[in-house]
Amino acid sequence: MRAVLLFTLLIPLAVANAANLRLEPHTFRARDGRTVETELGSLTVPLRHARPEGASLTLRFVRFKSTNSQPGAPIVYLAGGPGGSGIEAARGVRHELFLALREVADVIALDQRGTGQSTFHPELSRPWSVPLDQPMDEALLTATLKKATTEAARAWAEAGVDLGAYTTVESAEDLESLREALGVPRLNLWGISYGTHLGLAYLRRHADRVDHAILAGVEGPDDTWKRPVHAEALLDRWDALLRARDAKDKGLRVRLRALMDALGRRPRTVKFTDEKTGTEQTWVATRFDLQRAVFESMRDPAFFERFLALLPALEAGHFDAMAPFASLLRNGELEPMSMAMDAASGISPARRARIAREARTALLGGAVNAGAVEAAWVPGVVDVGQDFRGPLKARSPVLMISGTLDGRTAPDNAEALRPGLSRAVHLVLEGAGHDGLFQSDPRILERMKAFLRGEPLADERLQVTRAP
Repeated sequence: MRAVLLFTLLIPLAVANAANLRLEPHTFRARDGRTVETELGSLTVPLRHARPEGASLTLRFVRFKSTNSQPGAPIVYLAGGPGGSGIEAARGVRHELFLALREVADVIALDQRGTGQSTFHPELSRPWSVPLDQPMDEALLTATLKKATTEAARAWAEAGVDLGAYTTVESAEDLESLREALGVPRLNLWGISYGTHLGLAYLRRHADRVDHAILAGVEGPDDTWKRPVHAEALLDRWDALLRARDAKDKGLRVRLRALMDALGRRPRTVKFTDEKTGTEQTWVATRFDLQRAVFESMRDPAFFERFLALLPALEAGHFDAMAPFASLLRNGELEPMSMAMDAASGISPARRARIAREARTALLGGAVNAGAVEAAWVPGVVDVGQDFRGPLKARSPVLMISGTLDGRTAPDNAEALRPGLSRAVHLVLEGAGHDGLFQSDPRILERMKAFLRGEPLADERLQVTRAP
């Protein structure tokens, strides 16, 4: 009787969500000029799901119709960032993946709230910067960002932006509204990086509505702030790779520590010409600048190889070779959605203490979380709380994909979720970085399709074909 009553109560909500959905034929054009016939969708959802009668916003998505006569649950792509556009991802290098996964089911490229075509306002972006001619350390960067985010939040509030509406919890409820509007019992989730953070939040709140989940580059519920020990382990892997190439190499750690110690004793004043403006610039390069440059480069092997090519010049004292990094290290843009999402997801006290302990002895120190924004700094942003970051339990099948050279989301993140995901399998890609988790080897797509079709998979390690 209780189940019948609950079902009866849910019918008006499902009908209301369906009424807020619009689908129209759409010729989708990839960046390479190819076109495919799709549907362009618009869904109106509450700005705050706890206040359904209040303000609303519009989510937009592109649906690639399945080529299967008996398609499975729709596959919803969850972009990373936060702030990435699912629609733009489908236009770019992942276009082939969207087309290929149609063999299983409809594939939906979703622009999450505040991104892409989903009521995003690029004119609200606000710059921040640390002057190049000042020595920068972690304290100066933190103070600069704290001031910039506080001022930005006030300006956004005056422009009518409700920063408190940009949380992963609200986005998870957007997914549930989308499922209801589509009239399907379950969704398949396909996320990368921050998209896995969102996927896990949906799995926590609506586990019975998840058919399968593919999570690549896992950012767990309490992984928004990075652990220094993961960066240290990655430096060790690169050290071993470089020694294998050249037995005479004295070691990456030794080389980097010597450079950092030298900059710690005496920052270097670098004169260079800005390539964009043509103006002469003076940059005071510090130990913290180098720590940040190393960490940011380790995102993906292709990036880090370019940094490694600079090492001989730096060791010879030619720090002007690192000048192209200068503006990237000292400047940035604040955007409402991405800033608010990360700040709201926050960090648990236990993880904060662990990170502080690890940073004290790590070669890269606190650079791995340089630029992290705290909810307490930002008027209008509220931390989502410990329940959001606590242990997660679900029986839905989950395929986790990790790269051993991923400098953003370590394989340990995925392994930490194992106790609560009883039907999880882990595909570890030897030699893959953060940007190679789907397309660094053709076997990855085959595993993804097999998983979504319900075929049994086991834990596996693949040596990718595009390894460094």
